[in-house]
Amino acid sequence: MQFQNLSPALCRFSALFALALTACGGGGGGTPEFVAPRYDLVFDSTGADGIGRLYRVDGSTGQVTAVAGATPGYRPAADPQGRRLVFSARASEDPQARYTLRLLDLGSGVQTRLSADDLANEVEASFAADGERLIYTSDRDGDGDIVLARLAGTQFNVLRNLTPPIAPPPDEDRTPAWSPDGSKIVFTAYRGGNPAIWIMQVNGDNPWQITASGNWGDYSPSWSPDGSRVAFQRVDTVDGVVRSRIGWVATTGGNVTFLDFPGSVYDPRYSPDGKYLAFWAKTNDGGDLYIATPDGQVVKRLGTNGADRHPAWIRVNP
Repeated sequence: MQFQNLSPALCRFSALFALALTACGGGGGGTPEFVAPRYDLVFDSTGADGIGRLYRVDGSTGQVTAVAGATPGYRPAADPQGRRLVFSARASEDPQARYTLRLLDLGSGVQTRLSADDLANEVEASFAADGERLIYTSDRDGDGDIVLARLAGTQFNVLRNLTPPIAPPPDEDRTPAWSPDGSKIVFTAYRGGNPAIWIMQVNGDNPWQITASGNWGDYSPSWSPDGSRVAFQRVDTVDGVVRSRIGWVATTGGNVTFLDFPGSVYDPRYSPDGKYLAFWAKTNDGGDLYIATPDGQVVKRLGTNGADRHPAWIRVNP
């Protein structure tokens, strides 16, 4: 996988992530300089054998490396320091087995199972900014619910089901994401119609809807770093053709604007500085990763031989 077609957008992207930005301190000549972290992407890729595995793409060169020997996994997310990944993997080699949560220490390669048993699908996990709290989706209580947990080392403690069943099906709540300050959670909710984007307090209280319900479904939200907007994917049908677009909406709700991109796109993820989105798009082999600026300038990443999906940013320590 490598960058293709060096555009002005690519040059800006490379400058941002390939070079460590520096800022001199205000003291004398012995003051250490601040080195800003840069970020790579982690993602899952499904090959011809139908098994998803974890990979990492260098944010400056586009070079792809396997994570811990191409660990089988799905929807990886990194802790704030870039030292650990949380992801889901099937409980066994049975293709019908449920997904369980796993923790991978990138330094040692040691993998720890977090899910208590094989009785529930537990997916879509992510770390809070404190590196200790996790949210994820679980169907343990019979539908899709968002669960809050705490991680101390490898000790995993489930704290609360934030969205327990409140109505007859459909009552699915999925794809949670933390607000930058860790006080709120944005998620997809199937409440009173087709799925829409909602926000709630971190304890599950005071949920409110920010995208309108309609003849479409809204999924996979991601907060802007300043907390003012949410990017998400909208799936609808136009002239009998199903499409998936990336849109933006204010966290207070209102009008939606869309990324101008040909084809169906999924799972937007804001870069840590808010200037870029990572996402994946359908291709002949299942999917490739892309980077875009909000004004629609796109840098294409050539895909691996598999279906590359579900990108997430990971810090590269200076």
